[in-house]
Amino acid sequence: MFGVDYVANRSTHLPWSGTNNRNFIPSTLLAQIAAAVTPTDPTCQADSCVGNFLQTQVGNPFYPNFNTPCTSTASNPCFNEPNSNYGNSTLPLLYLLDKYPQFAGDFEGLMLESANSWYNALQIRFQKRTTHHVSFEGNYTISKATDYSSAGRNNWVGALSLGLPQQLDNLSAEHSIGASDTPQRLTAAVVVDLPVGRKQWIGREMNRWVDAVVGGWSMATMITEQAGQPMAIGMANARLANGSQRPEVVCSQLKSGTSMHDVALNWGANAAAISNGLPPVATFFNANCFADPGDQIPGNAPRYFSGLRVDGIHNADLNFYKSFVPKEGMRLEVRAEMFNLFNHPRFGQPNSAVGSGPAGSSTVTNPFFGIITTDEVNGTPLQIPRFFQFGLRFEF
Repeated sequence: MFGVDYVANRSTHLPWSGTNNRNFIPSTLLAQIAAAVTPTDPTCQADSCVGNFLQTQVGNPFYPNFNTPCTSTASNPCFNEPNSNYGNSTLPLLYLLDKYPQFAGDFEGLMLESANSWYNALQIRFQKRTTHHVSFEGNYTISKATDYSSAGRNNWVGALSLGLPQQLDNLSAEHSIGASDTPQRLTAAVVVDLPVGRKQWIGREMNRWVDAVVGGWSMATMITEQAGQPMAIGMANARLANGSQRPEVVCSQLKSGTSMHDVALNWGANAAAISNGLPPVATFFNANCFADPGDQIPGNAPRYFSGLRVDGIHNADLNFYKSFVPKEGMRLEVRAEMFNLFNHPRFGQPNSAVGSGPAGSSTVTNPFFGIITTDEVNGTPLQIPRFFQFGLRFEF
């Protein structure tokens, strides 16, 4: 049996990660401030001059209303809140530029529920019932998932929680490949009744006692092959007042050319090199393609990179089993099972915090960028999760 299906889905009014805060500097105003301040300081791209400017102490226009103790009247309302920042005569300029300047810092509510997602897939099904000692069935899916927000993503796979918006009033720029996108997935199960034993293709005249040991075995395998989910790349020293700053992508060759497997196997050498002040031996990313966009400037990187993916699933389980019938009404089954037969670990996401800048600046240089020190299953340290188990089952 062979079947092909096309499946499509569109979801609306989804929760939008990272939008709880309603109090932020509008992106157009922040861009004007950055443009005005940056030219006055040649080190601005490497330092936090715009951020420092936003921390400038200015007169607090709300001070008369919070100067405690006070008596509130219709013409002069005041608030006896001794712990409020607005009881100070000056405030950081940052607070007064927010949408709601009467609230110092975050003014939070529920996350917005206005994000959309799209999913398209070609699903192929195949099945063969038992003939000539063999049966199999499985599915192969080719798909694409895009969205504006990936709240509810598989948080336990990779660092997928990093895909938060940069500018809270420019959410239309957040459309990208979805955090849970898996463009290809194959699952297949194969069962083989081994033709060994009495009256079988091999050993037709086999001795009954020998047949009891080597005859009548079956073999089954479960195979899973899946592409990894896309990666999110952030900043080691993010400098965006209210959003999650992403890097500037300056070239197309984002990978170093070293496989994730080789990078992971070199984690010890990488750690030793970094501890001695040397560059890492092997990295997954091409660090030259990621740059610091500057103080209070959003980067052009997408929320998730379709071409940069965490390690996928490459797994094959195998088991052998045989049933005995000692007497009528009784059944004895022996099993030997092997999980992750070919010893394929699933490595964790490479360190994805971009950091670059001259020594002494406020921009952090991250020597760990692009190296792997964990696997996806155990967290740390790297381990090879291959397991064996044996079982005996008696039915009566």
